[in-house]
Amino acid sequence: MLVAVVTKTLELNKGEKHVHLFMLDIQISKRIRHAAANVLRECWLLHRTNLKRGNRGEHRRHQRCLLEAIRVFRHLRLKQRKLRDYVSEMVDLPKMQMIMCDLSANWNNSYRELEQRILSMEQKLDELSRCFHQTSELLSQVLLRRNPEIR
Repeated sequence: MLVAVVTKTLELNKGEKHVHLFMLDIQISKRIRHAAANVLRECWLLHRTNLKRGNRGEHRRHQRCLLEAIRVFRHLRLKQRKLRDYVSEMVDLPKMQMIMCDLSANWNNSYRELEQRILSMEQKLDELSRCFHQTSELLSQVLLRRNPEIR
């Protein structure tokens, strides 16, 4: 019971979570900028060692440093992407629930309208059927009057 109470008091509310995630995003963005600068620096150093045609050990060291800088840059970008996905999921759940409620209400209204239209069409079809039946009776009466031999 004590653990549950302490956990509940230490848990961040929705606004605090947004602020915390926003601060994490800013921090990761700064780290990404530094990692990108490191990649550019290592590219320049590798290019400079290629121009000198000097020490092979220095060339290999700069290659390793460049690959490490690229790895760090990619890792940070992936971390930022996961954080932004998590933030968008956090925001989208209530929004999606509201959209689904609206869609459900619209579907119910459309369903009711469709039922009314179907009932109206059934009534019109019944009226047409009755009119055709009356027309056929009238035609048969007219034909019987003209030709009494037809039966």
